[in-house]
Amino acid sequence: MNGGTSSPAYFPASRPWTEAGGMVRLHGSKCARCGVVAFPPHPMCPSCGAERGQHVVELSGVGTLYTFSEIHIAPKGFATPYAVGYVDLPEGVRLFGQIDAKASELKIGQQVAVTLGPVRADTGGAVISYKFKALAEGNAKGIA
Repeated sequence: MNGGTSSPAYFPASRPWTEAGGMVRLHGSKCARCGVVAFPPHPMCPSCGAERGQHVVELSGVGTLYTFSEIHIAPKGFATPYAVGYVDLPEGVRLFGQIDAKASELKIGQQVAVTLGPVRADTGGAVISYKFKALAEGNAKGIA
């Protein structure tokens, strides 16, 4: 062991995101044939099946909360309660993830920003992934 500290694990391991200037941007793929955007990046278009022409694109940093729920019973490693939800990004991608907020603080249709943070604990320590943080009304300017 290395003195009780361990480097975090990431999910997904491919880390389809970048961090710059305090902002997190997810990476997706856009099909040159049909224009569909997918997350994470795909080698083949999930819509039209094109095997070529998938270009990596940076997705918006802010989306709209489509729906959410609060989890009270979870698998080992997840601290309860926690909120999860589906978020629609302007590119047409709907993502599922944890939300850094209590369900009582969330509203369908509100703006949320992409962030990184621990989503669960593993035997080696924290597992880091993309998640979302609720934005106050009028706070989405300049992030997208």
